[in-house]
Amino acid sequence: LHDGDVVTVDAQRGMVFADSRHVSVPALLEHPAPARGSAEPLATRLYVNLAIADRAEEVAALDVDGVGLLRGEFMVTEALGGRHPRALIAAGGQGEFVSRMSSELARIARAFAPRPVVYRTMDFRSNEFRGLIGGDEYEPVEQNPMIGYRGCFRYLHDTETFALELETIARVRDDFPNLHVMIPFVRTKWELEACLDAIATSRLGRQSGLKLWVMAEVPSIIARLEEYAALGIDGVSIGSNDLTQLMLGVDRDSEVLADLFDARDPAVLWAIEHIIASCQRVGITSSLCGLAPSADPEFAELLVRMGITSISVDADAVDSARRALGTAERRIMLEHARARDLSTLEDKGKS
Repeated sequence: LHDGDVVTVDAQRGMVFADSRHVSVPALLEHPAPARGSAEPLATRLYVNLAIADRAEEVAALDVDGVGLLRGEFMVTEALGGRHPRALIAAGGQGEFVSRMSSELARIARAFAPRPVVYRTMDFRSNEFRGLIGGDEYEPVEQNPMIGYRGCFRYLHDTETFALELETIARVRDDFPNLHVMIPFVRTKWELEACLDAIATSRLGRQSGLKLWVMAEVPSIIARLEEYAALGIDGVSIGSNDLTQLMLGVDRDSEVLADLFDARDPAVLWAIEHIIASCQRVGITSSLCGLAPSADPEFAELLVRMGITSISVDADAVDSARRALGTAERRIMLEHARARDLSTLEDKGKS
């Protein structure tokens, strides 16, 4: 590949073409989805992941309960044409930031209304932010950016960008109150407190009905989740990739360590189960965003048995995820029915 080359990447099939061409999208997006509510209802909510506003209307036509993960970092890249946010701000482009971002965000919120859309604030790592136009002037060079300057901690230092992001969300919520906020990569309670204080003092914090979520990616959340809930957190979304990475000490970007990366490892499942149980105790919702539940029906069944409230998958995995959840729920109900019938028969036998 050379600078200026035009290529087409078909991420669905893992193919790269040396020109510009049309690549067929997943079949479920090519054909109209059945009317919402026509599929078998689930007790476990099924959400969809999104990164940009493109095709928002088509994805919204799928039989899903809303957007469980809207990735802010990809939206800002698209909206700002690859410019680093701080480079745009330095050039006096605060108004452009809010205008461009709110336009993209409103398109998604409108398409899914009144279903909830959970927007995860920007979580670029420093090496990714450096790749944006002007990024090398603002980003540190880190040996391990995966566990470096990212997530909640970044917002406490880059306060101006975070304030613009909050104003963008507030502007969209003026018309679409189905939009909510999720804070990524929370390491400590004091970070989260400071971040929530920034939200509370912004215009966004004065709007009614706002739901605040955190990503469960750092293992410290297992010990602190009930404290986080006491701060006003309404929901938790388990980021299984980062949680697996940090539970097992495996860099998920390392090809050398690929054999060690396993979201089904007992230590990771223990962490997921404890997070879900903590959510149940304090009465907040629990979710998991990722492909594992749709690709692995046994994993989906484990989550349902643990009592997870929802899962969020990519658009092309909605059908398989719905089947996996439905099968798991039916199996669990059948087990309970059989156990109840057996108990009734034993009671009759004793009498």
